[in-house]
Amino acid sequence: MSSDTGGTEASRESDDDSEIAATERAPARRRRGQLRLKVLIEATDALLAEHDVSEVGLYQIAERAGVPTASIYHFFPNKEAALVALAESCLAEMGETVRVELTPRPATWQELITRRVRAGAAYYNEHPALMKLFLGASISAEVRKRDMAGTLAMSEARIELLDRYFVMPPVPDWTDRVATSLALCDGIWALSYSQHRCITPASIEESTRAVLAYMRLYLPEWIAPRPPQAG
Repeated sequence: MSSDTGGTEASRESDDDSEIAATERAPARRRRGQLRLKVLIEATDALLAEHDVSEVGLYQIAERAGVPTASIYHFFPNKEAALVALAESCLAEMGETVRVELTPRPATWQELITRRVRAGAAYYNEHPALMKLFLGASISAEVRKRDMAGTLAMSEARIELLDRYFVMPPVPDWTDRVATSLALCDGIWALSYSQHRCITPASIEESTRAVLAYMRLYLPEWIAPRPPQAG
């Protein structure tokens, strides 16, 4: 009787130990998976910087990342999924740059917009793969969908930035207006990319003028700066 009980308790303790071990291994597996995904996205980025989108496939991505070809299918069922993952990663990084504190503080809303347009163009020029994904002629439907969602997110971030530095007046459909200003930039930059494989200084100035002219349809020329917050 006592022997049976001891065996049951030992078995239960063994099961508990196995569950604890499995629970402890799960975060490590997730971390390894996240690191491998990061490596695969970086490999996709590097390949697109060197080759046309049509020349990059899952085999090339796996080889560049040093990952077994069979393993890449755990992350990406096809090349399109890899491109979407890269697009989402780039958009997230771009979103972070939009929220960075501006130093020195912009004196006018026109200055803020000018600085953000130039920073956006510089980011694109520093990321050739990103230009191919978002400004190239071979952009896919899924990447386009992410791009549109990213434009709305960037619009909200730019609105937050304007509100941080200026006492902004109410503007009907303001998010849509700002999204349109971003689309103006993208259109001018896409034309520049198709002709020069980069966003030229002339295109940056042209996009700045276009955005400022458009936003002047809805904003007064002077908007009072918001006092800096203490601390």
